[in-house]
Amino acid sequence: MQVSTRIIPPRGTGYSVPELSPVVAVTLFALAAGATLTIWVRDSVAEWIYEIGVCVLGAIIFARAAFRKPLENPGLGIPTVAVALIGMWGFGQLAAGQTVYRWATLTGGLRMLGLAATGLAAWHALERSRTREAFLDTLAWFGFLLSGVSVLAYFTSVGKVLWVFPAPYPDVWGPFLSRNNFAQFLELVLPVAWARGLEPGLRTESRRLYPVMAAVMLAAGLASASRAGAVLLLVESCAVFWLVWRNASRRHAAEIRRALVPFAAVAVVCGVLAGAGTVWVRLRNSDPLEYRREIYHSTLQIIREHPWMGTGLGTFSHVYPAYATFDSGAVVEHAHCDWLEWAAEGGLGYAAIWGLLSVWLVRPAIRSIWGLGVLAVLVHALVDYPFARFGVAAWAFILAGALARYRPARDPGSGNGSRSGNERTRPLAALMERSRV
Repeated sequence: MQVSTRIIPPRGTGYSVPELSPVVAVTLFALAAGATLTIWVRDSVAEWIYEIGVCVLGAIIFARAAFRKPLENPGLGIPTVAVALIGMWGFGQLAAGQTVYRWATLTGGLRMLGLAATGLAAWHALERSRTREAFLDTLAWFGFLLSGVSVLAYFTSVGKVLWVFPAPYPDVWGPFLSRNNFAQFLELVLPVAWARGLEPGLRTESRRLYPVMAAVMLAAGLASASRAGAVLLLVESCAVFWLVWRNASRRHAAEIRRALVPFAAVAVVCGVLAGAGTVWVRLRNSDPLEYRREIYHSTLQIIREHPWMGTGLGTFSHVYPAYATFDSGAVVEHAHCDWLEWAAEGGLGYAAIWGLLSVWLVRPAIRSIWGLGVLAVLVHALVDYPFARFGVAAWAFILAGALARYRPARDPGSGNGSRSGNERTRPLAALMERSRV
C-alpha cells in the first residue's frame, strides 16, 4: 500500500496540501481499537500512548489547515466550541489555580484533551460519506467479533483477560473488567450494525449478515447483566427499527420485515445460550441504587461547596473521602454518575457544556440512526462512568465527530448520502482507496 501524492489545490496560498483524511481515519480506528483491547490495563502508560497518538493527529490536522485560507468547509458551531472547551477546561483550572491537586488535574485535563482531539480527528477524517461508511462498516465488524470473543472468554477464561493476562476479578468480559463498560461499548456499536442491516437496496448477503451481527451484540449485552446496558440496548434496537420503518417505502418495508426475522431469532437463541436471564434477576433487585445513592449524596455536597470551578478535573477520588458518609470496603474512584462528577470536578459550567453538546447531538443522531449509541452512552452516564475509559469514550467522540459532519442530502463524495451496492460491503480497506496509486 502506497500513500498517494495527489494534491488538493489550496485556497489563497501557493502551497499544496496532500489528502490525509483516509490515513487519519485508519490511524484513528487503530488507536481507538487499541484503547478498547487494552481497557483492562490500569497503568497510565496505556492512556498516555492513546493521548499522544491522537494529539499528534490533531496537530497534523491543524498544521495542514494552516495551508488553507480560509479553511475548507470548517463547520464551526456548537459541537466544535463545546468539544474545544471540554478539552481545555482542565488547563484553565490549572492556570486559575482552581484545583485541589494539580497533578490529578493535569492528568484529567490531558484525558479530556485526548477526547477533544479524537472528536477533531473524526470531524476531519469522516467528512466524506465513502470514508465514513467504510469506517462504520469496520466498526460494526469489530464490535461483532469482540462481542463474540468477550462472551466466549467470560465462560472459558475465568480470572484472566483473553486467556492470557491475570485479572483482578473472576468474571471478565474479554478485555472488559466491567460488565458496564462492555455494555456501553455495545451500545455504541449495535445501532451501527442494525442500521446498516435495514438500509434500502442492500445485497442479499448483507441483508442477512448485518441483522445477525446486531443480534449477537444485543445478546452479548443482555448476557453481561448490566441493568442499564440491557435496557438501553433493547430501546436502541426498537428505536433503530422504528426510525427506519416510519419512512420506508412499500418495497423497503418488506425488506425490513425479512431482516427482523433473523435478528429476533439470533438474539433469542444467543441470549439463552449466553445466559441473558441473569440480567432479569439483577433488574428485580429491590434497591438498584445501593451504594450509589450515598455516593450521589456526597457528590452533591462537593458541588454545593465548589459550584463554579469545581475541585479540578481528575480529583474526585482524592476529594470524596472527606465527604463520604459510609464505607463500602472498596475505594470509590468515581461518582458512578459522570454528570455529577463533571459538575463536582469542573463546576456547573463544565457540566452545562456537556449538556449543550448532548442536546445538539440529538437531532443528527436521530437523523443518521447509526449515531443513536452516543445518546445511549450519555444516558448511561447518569448511573455509571463510561467517559472515564478511552476504550469506550473514544468511540463516543469519534461518532460525535462524524455526526458533526453528517449531512443526509449534501454529503461530499455522494450525491444523496446513500451507498451503492458495491460500497456497502467494503470494510476498512476502503478507507485507503483514495490514497492508493
